[in-house]
Parts: sequence; C-alpha cells; structure tokens
Amino acid sequence: VFTISQDEQTPPSTTTNEVKINICDELPTPDKTEAKDFCDKGAYICRRSIVKRDDQKIIHQIQTVAGEFEKDKLNPSFKAADDNQDFTQSGSKIILSLNGGKYNNQGQSAQVTFECDASQQRNDNPSEPTLTSYQGNVMSLNWKTVFACGIKEGDAPSTPPPAPPSDGNEGSGDTNEGMSGAGVFFTIVFVLLGIYFIGGAFYNFKMYNARGLDLIPHRDFWLDLPYLIKDLISHLIDSIMSHRRGSGGYVSV
Repeated sequence: VFTISQDEQTPPSTTTNEVKINICDELPTPDKTEAKDFCDKGAYICRRSIVKRDDQKIIHQIQTVAGEFEKDKLNPSFKAADDNQDFTQSGSKIILSLNGGKYNNQGQSAQVTFECDASQQRNDNPSEPTLTSYQGNVMSLNWKTVFACGIKEGDAPSTPPPAPPSDGNEGSGDTNEGMSGAGVFFTIVFVLLGIYFIGGAFYNFKMYNARGLDLIPHRDFWLDLPYLIKDLISHLIDSIMSHRRGSGGYVSV
C-alpha cells in the first residue's frame, strides 16, 4: 500500500489530502480507523480530506476513486502512451486504467502512468507514485520505475526488488497500517513482475511481431526454469545422501 499526503494550510486548521493506493488488491482499513471513516470494502484507490485543528481531527471528505464492487467493476486495462516509443528507453510510458469508483453518485476512475526510468537499479527499493491531477472525476498518477522499461533481447532478467523502505514508524509503539511486511513485499513483487511480463510481451510484439509463447520476455529462461529447479533439488538430495553414507562410522580395510 502506498500513501500520498499533501498538506494545505487552511487557517485556523490544516487540511491533509491523503491518497492510499494498492493496484493489486483491495485496500485494508487502516489501524485505529473506523470503517465509516474510510472507503468501502473493495476500494483500490481511496482519497480522504482530513481537517486538523489542535487535537481534533475531522474526516471532511471520502472519495472512492477505483475499486471492485458488486455493481461497479475495476475493469483494469493497459495501453501504451505511444505505439512508436522505444520501451527500453527512459521516458517510455504504459498507462494502467482503473475504474469502479464513485463519489456523489458520479463515476470515478484513475490513470496510472508507468514511466520508464533507466537511471534506477532493478535491485533498489521501488519508487513511489506521485499525484499529478484529479480533474473531471479522473485521478492521474505518475510512477517512474525501471520496471516499466522493456528489456532488450538477450539481456538476462534481474532479480525482484527487496521490500519497500520503512515509513519511519519503528519504535513508536504503533502498528503499521495496512498489510504486514510480507504482504507488502509479495504485493510489490507481483506488481513489478506483472509490469515486466506485460511490458516485455508488448515490446516483443511491437519490435518482433511475436505471437504465442514468443511474446514471453526471455522465453527460453522461463521455459528452462522448472528443469533447473529440478536439477538443483536432485543435486541437493544426492549431496545429503552421500554425506549420510560417508558418516556411518566404518572404514574399509
């Protein structure tokens, strides 16, 4: 779960516009927050306007921007910002559209633009999205990440990134909002792997007119992976069995 907060001075109070985002699953209700003070269950993107004055806090506005509900569906979709762009270069963009939100009986949606940033390292902590606008019932977000970059044919895939950085609340005695650390880690891994496969498939389609299994980026590596794992397990078992046979306590004469 990623959180974007923007403070605005509204004397005699301070107004915080908070956006919580999870593009893989529905948002959990934050700790110490009543359900009525958060978006409905099923929201993927939730915006709240919180007014603070002295020790008082009032939830002024709650907007469900995107989510999966009984009547209103998320209907996610990917598209390239420009079909002629080079997806291996910085600045290339893929747009994720999320729907299903509703506020004041008006439909809401979000567009998340994943922008290739080749200056980042694939084993670094993932960057966070930024809010660019919220107009016409559409929230626009920009997310610069190396995982939006296509991988050139022949380049080896990199390892998934580690868990996201801490939000600085260690030792405060408060539990972190949202999912556990493991849940956040696997969520980010799945998101970035999805970007890798979708971006790679789109790149192979545009550059090589690939079809079927040829769309898979680094197809040979992924097809050989089960056999590599099998060989590794067999090697480990043979090593353990050899060690046991050699430690029986008897010496040949």
